[in-house]
This record gives sequence, C-alpha cells and structure tokens, in this order.
Amino acid sequence: MKQTNALAYLRQLCCLKLDKEIVIAEFLRAVRMIIPSDSNIFTGCDAQLNPIYAILEHTTPKLDFLIPDILPDFFNWDRRLRFTLWFSEHPISTEAALLDQQYSHTDLYNLLWFQNDRYHSVKSPVLVDGLPAGKLCLFRSRSQKPFTDSEQALCSRLTPYLAHALQARNGDEIPYCDNGVSGMLIMDAKGAVLHLSETARCILALTRQPTLSVNDRNNESASMPTLAELCLKLEAIFQGEDSDPHCWTFTNGLGRFNFRAYRLDKQNPEPGGLIGLTIEHQEPLPLKILRAMQHLPLSPTQKEVALLVAQGVSSEKIGERLHIKPTTVKDHVGKIFTKLDIHHRDELLPKLLALESSHAAPH
Repeated sequence: MKQTNALAYLRQLCCLKLDKEIVIAEFLRAVRMIIPSDSNIFTGCDAQLNPIYAILEHTTPKLDFLIPDILPDFFNWDRRLRFTLWFSEHPISTEAALLDQQYSHTDLYNLLWFQNDRYHSVKSPVLVDGLPAGKLCLFRSRSQKPFTDSEQALCSRLTPYLAHALQARNGDEIPYCDNGVSGMLIMDAKGAVLHLSETARCILALTRQPTLSVNDRNNESASMPTLAELCLKLEAIFQGEDSDPHCWTFTNGLGRFNFRAYRLDKQNPEPGGLIGLTIEHQEPLPLKILRAMQHLPLSPTQKEVALLVAQGVSSEKIGERLHIKPTTVKDHVGKIFTKLDIHHRDELLPKLLALESSHAAPH
C-alpha cells in the first residue's frame, strides 16, 4: 500500500469516533504499513506521566499479568521527571538508556521487552491540549535494523492522529457486524476448563483489554468464574430447574463478545458431563468497512463516502457531514459503484464485508 493511502487509512480510522481501545489497537497493527514494526504498544497516562492503561498489538496472558505490576513500578517520580524534561525538547526517544543508565537492569527491560525481543524502539508522546495523554511505542527485534531518522520523524507526525482518537466522544450506538470470529472452550459441569482452542484463548485475551484499568470505564472482563456460572445455569436447566439463560453478552472497547453454553452429551441423563462454550467476537461495523477498503482503488474522499453509504446514510446527510454538494456526492457514489462493479446501494455493504473476510488476519 502506498504511504499516502496508508496515512489516509490511519487518519480515517482515528476519525471513526469509536472507543479509543479499538481504534488504538487497530492503529498499532496498521502503522506497520508505514513504519515496519511489531509488538507495538500504546500506554495511556495522566499529565504527570503516570501510566493508566496499556493497549498492545499482541497480547498474551503472561503480558496481561506482568504489565499492571511492572509499568507503574518503572515510572517512579525520578523517571517521570527525566522523561518530561527529555520530551519537552525532543519529539522522539529511541534509546531509553539515555534517560536511565540502569535501564538494562529494570524489570521493564528484562521481563517485558528483552524476553519478547522488543530490542529497537521509537517512542513518541501523544499530547492532548498540550498535555501528555499517552505514549506510542514501536518496536523491532534484535535481528532488524534500528529505526531511521525519517521513520522517527514519521512516527512523530502520526501522534496527532492518536490524539484525535483519544478525544472522540461517540454519542451514537455502535453497530456491530453480525458475523464474528468464534472459538470454543470445553468445560465440565462445574466450570473447570478441559480444553481451550487457540482462537478462544486469543478472544478471551481481548476481553481483558486494556491491561491496566481505565479511570473512565468500568472494565468488567470475561473472568473464568463468570463462564463457570454459565455452566452451572445450563446444568440446572438440564436437570429441570428454573435458571437464568445460559448465554451472556459482554462489550468493551474492542467489540462485543457473545458466550453460549450447551451440553455436548445430551443423551446422558446423569448430572455432570461435558459442556461446550462458544465465544464469538464481533467488531464494530464501521471498522470492518474501513478495513475492507484499504486496498480498493478508491480516493480518500470516495472511501469516506463509501463508509457512510454502506451504513445507510442518505446522500443528503453525507453532503452535510463531508461539507460537499449533493451533486458531488452523487458523482462519488457513481464512481464507487463503477469501481466495485455494483449497481445499487444495498449491494455495497455485502460486497465490502466479503472483501474484508477474504483479507482478514486471524486473531
């Protein structure tokens, strides 16, 4: 993808007015189109650089366990002061040892970055109204080359996009795509996990994002006791007792998660037995649409129009939102239909979702 198109994608992504968790998580993956990197992370902080939450490109149970303890411990008063002084004069940091000579002896380096081969890094603060709101960190492995000066400058150019996403206040109900990625757990009647598919493991990790508590959210998570309760409800129903439904829907900044328990051995009338529990992750529809258009031969404005058309917004409203004339909207819609070989509005969304599914990366 050309850099101009990739920049347009990141800009449109940060203007979707979705929760910061899902926008930043997608940003961390998509930024690789412009700056080759991996295992990127965004750390939200307050004005004193105290870490509040962390959003990772790749998450694992080990990292989820370590980060809440290590990040706050690392950013003590002395280090926060040094970081503040550094970033007051420099937009980028690539060498943490310049800020802390004992950096290679810290838990942050040894337990998080070194063990996960996050060797080369570039870090840039994200400012909202002139105050620190977070830090974007891009990483490369030891076998890769350090970030160049031009890549460092580009990283600094991207932080205002994240600042815009952090200020989004979406008052509308978010539409979700009906079809999502599914995984399965096999549990016994008491809720003990007997088998967990890799997809289910990854989806469960998403329910725990971000890894630190966010002050302005009530971050319930899909804990194992909650899933065990679903098994108990199903078992009660199977034994003829009254019980609440054995399904549950949980929503956080990364999407909607649907859980449903069912008996795997229905022919066995005895108490106990195996229980299957499916977990489905559904992403916001605007994100699925935008992701589908990444590689389409549409101009940035045509992508903005297509995003709204696919969500059922009228041409009149599209003109008002994008500040363009009705005739211009009509012209863009005509060109979109021609490029995608469709003839009606109701063909656009199925076309885009089919394209997104064919290019979707696994969790």
